[in-house]
Amino acid sequence: MKIADLEVQVAGVQQPATQFYYAFQAGDVVVLDLENKAKVGYKVTVTEYFSNSPLYATDQAKKVNNLRLTIPQKSVYTITVQGLAETSTKSHFTLTRIPASAATQHFNTHVAWRNVQDTTWTTTTQKVLVKTELVPELLLDKTFRLASRTSITSSNRTFERFKLPAGTKHWVYWVGVGQESVVALQETGSTLAKGASTLLSGSYPLVAFGLGLLPQLPQVKSSGYISYYLFNQKNATMFKAGETGWKPYSIARGQDVLSDYGKILATQTPKTEDGYLYLGFENPSTITGLDLTLKVVAFIEQPTYQNKTVRKPSNIATRKEPVLPAD
Repeated sequence: MKIADLEVQVAGVQQPATQFYYAFQAGDVVVLDLENKAKVGYKVTVTEYFSNSPLYATDQAKKVNNLRLTIPQKSVYTITVQGLAETSTKSHFTLTRIPASAATQHFNTHVAWRNVQDTTWTTTTQKVLVKTELVPELLLDKTFRLASRTSITSSNRTFERFKLPAGTKHWVYWVGVGQESVVALQETGSTLAKGASTLLSGSYPLVAFGLGLLPQLPQVKSSGYISYYLFNQKNATMFKAGETGWKPYSIARGQDVLSDYGKILATQTPKTEDGYLYLGFENPSTITGLDLTLKVVAFIEQPTYQNKTVRKPSNIATRKEPVLPAD
């Protein structure tokens, strides 16, 4: 069965060699003929592709006539022809396959190709993130007095400002009227594990809430109530001065509350021109001044890194590889 009958240009010594690729079954007999029309010398080799093992080789041949080769194993074979002249020369190339048995006579000698990536690896030491912890930072822990609306010497409105540290994931706040609210807050965390309550001392229940250890904080009865709002600097100043037209943010506010708290994500928190947030408070009572306690805690993501040896590709080369046909 003739599988090749070609007029070819055989490469000269200054050019890449001319090559042919065919698949054969074990036991096949292959008959190769190469008619050298230019009568120059040829270097001819036949090798098994994957191991590059030689099946036939000659360094000087004017022609190849009825060269019979028995195929030792099923594989892809490379036939390489290199002319010894400076330039390419014409030749007639024929290849005949004699199957080893009738069972393999329809074996496909055509070679298909696929892309294969060869990767060269290297090892290096680098810092690898192993965990991220939330670290609380107390921003405000303050008690102050709000006068009544009819007070001559003091205002019934004020504000406190704070700035979120870099890396803040979320922040929590608590505001309470009177000592009863403070006591109730401090007693909330008493049922948790010993030692945990040392976190930020008296602000621990609020820290525990921010860490998800407490689902809620107490609401208590008190002798008075207040309203509070979250502002930027401009609106906080207008609010404190009793001017009209001030506009608060909607994410943290309360109307007529005895105590209140909240958790705000950093992604929900508005950006202000001076970088500060302002919590404004108002005492609506006409006769009673009130003591307020305000606590604000930020939770900062703190990453922990370790030096680890990692394996990285240093070079990836793509090459073509023949696909051996099925039987």
